[in-house]
Amino acid sequence: MLVNSSLFAQLKNEGVPFINNFTQKNYKASPQNGAIVQDNRGVLFFGNNYGFLEYDGNRWRLVELPNKTIVRSLAKDNKGRIYVGGQNDFGYLQPDAQGQMSYVSLKPLIPQKYKEFEDVWDIYPTKEGVYFATSAGLYRLQNNQVNYYPAPTGQGGSSFYVQEQLFMRVPGKGIYEFKNGRATFIPNSEALAPYNIVDMLPFTDNRILMVTMEHGIFVYDGYSSFKPWKTPAEDFFKKNRLSCAIALANGYAIGSTLGGLLLLDQNGNPQKLLNRENGLQNSHIQHIYQDNSGNLWLGLNNGIDYVEINSPFTLFNAKNGVPGTGYASFLHAGKMYLGTNDGLYCKKWPTEESPLHPEPFQLVAGTQGQVNNIQQIHDKALLAHHNGPFELINDQAVRISEHTGTWLFLALKSHPGYVLCGTYNNLLLYKLEAGNLVFVRQIAGFKESSRIMEEDAAGNIWISHVYKGIYKLKLSANLDKVENLKFYDARHGFPSNLFINVYKINNQLVFTGEKGIYQYNPQKDYFEENEEFSKYFDKNKPVRKLIQDREGNIWFAAGDEMGVLQKRGDGTYTLEKKIFNKLQGRLVAGFEHIAAYNPTTVIIGTNEGFVRYNPTFSLNKKPENAFSTLIRQVEITGGTRDSLLTAGAYLVKGVTTTIQPTGKMPHLPYRLNSLRFTYSATAYEESDKMQYQYFLEGYDKNWSAWTVATQKEYTNLVEGTYVFHVRGQDIYNKTGTEATYTFTVSPPWYRTGWAYAAYIIIGVSLLLLLKKIIEQREKKERERLQQEQEKALRLQEAQHAEQVLKAEKEIIKLNNDKLENELQHKNKELASSAMHVTQSLDSIQRLKDQLQETMIRISDGEALHQLRKLLRSVEEEINFENNWEQFEIHFNQIHQDFIKRLRCEYPQLTHRDIKLCTYLRLNLSSKEIASLLNLSLRGIETSRYRIRKKMNLEQDINLTEFILKY
Repeated sequence: MLVNSSLFAQLKNEGVPFINNFTQKNYKASPQNGAIVQDNRGVLFFGNNYGFLEYDGNRWRLVELPNKTIVRSLAKDNKGRIYVGGQNDFGYLQPDAQGQMSYVSLKPLIPQKYKEFEDVWDIYPTKEGVYFATSAGLYRLQNNQVNYYPAPTGQGGSSFYVQEQLFMRVPGKGIYEFKNGRATFIPNSEALAPYNIVDMLPFTDNRILMVTMEHGIFVYDGYSSFKPWKTPAEDFFKKNRLSCAIALANGYAIGSTLGGLLLLDQNGNPQKLLNRENGLQNSHIQHIYQDNSGNLWLGLNNGIDYVEINSPFTLFNAKNGVPGTGYASFLHAGKMYLGTNDGLYCKKWPTEESPLHPEPFQLVAGTQGQVNNIQQIHDKALLAHHNGPFELINDQAVRISEHTGTWLFLALKSHPGYVLCGTYNNLLLYKLEAGNLVFVRQIAGFKESSRIMEEDAAGNIWISHVYKGIYKLKLSANLDKVENLKFYDARHGFPSNLFINVYKINNQLVFTGEKGIYQYNPQKDYFEENEEFSKYFDKNKPVRKLIQDREGNIWFAAGDEMGVLQKRGDGTYTLEKKIFNKLQGRLVAGFEHIAAYNPTTVIIGTNEGFVRYNPTFSLNKKPENAFSTLIRQVEITGGTRDSLLTAGAYLVKGVTTTIQPTGKMPHLPYRLNSLRFTYSATAYEESDKMQYQYFLEGYDKNWSAWTVATQKEYTNLVEGTYVFHVRGQDIYNKTGTEATYTFTVSPPWYRTGWAYAAYIIIGVSLLLLLKKIIEQREKKERERLQQEQEKALRLQEAQHAEQVLKAEKEIIKLNNDKLENELQHKNKELASSAMHVTQSLDSIQRLKDQLQETMIRISDGEALHQLRKLLRSVEEEINFENNWEQFEIHFNQIHQDFIKRLRCEYPQLTHRDIKLCTYLRLNLSSKEIASLLNLSLRGIETSRYRIRKKMNLEQDINLTEFILKY
């Protein structure tokens, strides 16, 4: 696949392509790699000093040749077969029994006389067969036969295949064309005889470019003319020892051993020079190969490099003069300014410089340190820097005030000629006077960081604080202070206080929150969701940046993504963000910088410099190359050790394919019912971000979620036929071709057909045996039933007797309940009687006391005598002990000699103690007992404590419960 026609428009401008470096530690083989080819599956092969390397985007595999020699050459024919050339051997690759690409030597087909030879430097599949070129001559494979053709005049030389012509260079002689087994000398080619030709390339009008190592490039007209190719790169050709070259769609890629890789347009004008200084591992290029996606693979003297020339993105970083993290860019007066945390750098833009004599970015003097912003205001280039505010004049940074820590500038439309500057902790006011920006004052009344500011149509200044909320400021008429300040956060319509920013889109202010886009409603003094823009964004990703270009397109950064809303003619937008997936994780979180300068140049700040994006290239020109998803290994994991079933490649009628033949669909014994699948996809751009989806038909119900994992394991599969499906998705969310693998798990021996036949035989035998057993059991059952009937009669009699006994127990229970009720009634009567007696005694005692008082006041002897007789009668009535004896007799009758047992078991109890225990047995309250014993409640508690102590009761035993159960 050749690069599309916009390649050199992309390369001509600034920046270097993305380059992925593969070191010896990655592929674990020799550092030197001298040949590259890609098969029909998309898998890459590299000729290495240790053999050949196979790379599928995830894993490297080294295969040695039988004679352990270097692989010098690789080629693919029109059927997809890969041919390999080594030392004293050549052959081809085909899948072995396990589906791994293995080497098949063609040496047995070589006539004995020509079996010994040196390196096979090149391989050319042609219509006449496949040619294997050595220094001494050519071997041709045709119709499964190998013929040998020695170099003309018997001298060795290099060979080349271009425009369906096979050429041989003979040192000291010239160039020969080889056709139909014969070599024909090309007239006047002796002029190139002293030169070492390293490659031949197709040129315009059927001409051929002959690339020499140290003497430049010559144009061959196809007949007899050889003229130097006059290009600006002639000095490079002669000084850097050219080593290899390939043709691109509109130009050429030239490799050298000293100067790296030079890209030319079709007229020979240098477009891009890549070397060790700007991204390659080293400048010694041994081989160049363009893959199916139009990008380049470089086999180096030490390592392998992948160069993404077919991409809309190029880089400005430390390797091309812009060190640090990218924060700001500015195109002004024919120069591009790039600001990083290391300083401000600039160079001419656009530039007509030659890549051979690049003009590097230069640090603007005095700008070392953090650059925050670069803006054009009133035709002035203003620099907001950590060290303060500057104006850029003639590539010099001129300080405009002695302040430090500035974020950005804002020209006040409500006050023409005035410029507001936001700093780390306040606001500064500047005024344009006589063409100069002059500091006026610090604005009073606001002390917050002012990194993002906008002015609305009413002259209000909106300042966002990404972690707090947003402020609306109204400045005083003379711009000396904040006259009115209001703060807005989650209480005013935003989902939270985080990530609130303000931007101007279509001359209107829009506000971003943690979720969605908002607009200010001045009537409600509240923020409402902006439905026009919110629908384009994922609400789970906060929008961190909105920038509108001159065409009305809106560039944005949301979460770790970026994209663009492309404006249509009807005012609506088309969302495009897949192409920017490449930049995920590279943007400067919270300080994203996106600047669209023209239809072909968008500058994006990243963690390591800047990326230039060419929208016309990505949207219109990038080819949609399909890539393959490959099953690379299917392994059995259920045994004692893992066993490879297949490596995913099959040989069908001599052609390598990934489609599984029917005969390769295995039937696995049940004990081997656990498998692991390893897969990859042949999209090599950001291959570590490739995602996969799998589905095991017969087991899974649906496709899995996308995952970066390249393996899936299934264990303990039941018997049945399964089809494993897998597909890859690249960073642009494009899905590759689907890969499948079919296999069958056999049932265990006890679920096989023979087992089921045995089960039937055994079952019939068991039925016959069961019939005999049943008959015997029926006989025994009849006998048992007769015995059971007799037992039933006896049981019936026993049950009747049991029912009678149960009725008697029920009568006894009723009687007991009746007695219990009577006992409770008696207890109540006793308690009531005791209370009544106590009350009566109290009354008689009061009567006694009154009589005694009366007797003191009476002097009449007779009357006094009668009163004494009356007093003695009263005293006899209040003889409580006699009453207690009667109470005790009744109590013992009811409570089974409770008092007697108590006195017997606890003789240490006093008479009063016995009374207290008796009243507790009647379940009287402490208050009632106190009344009966003529004691206070505290006295009752003291008596209870003494009784517990005399009865030796444990602390956790309740005295009342003990007495009630006694």
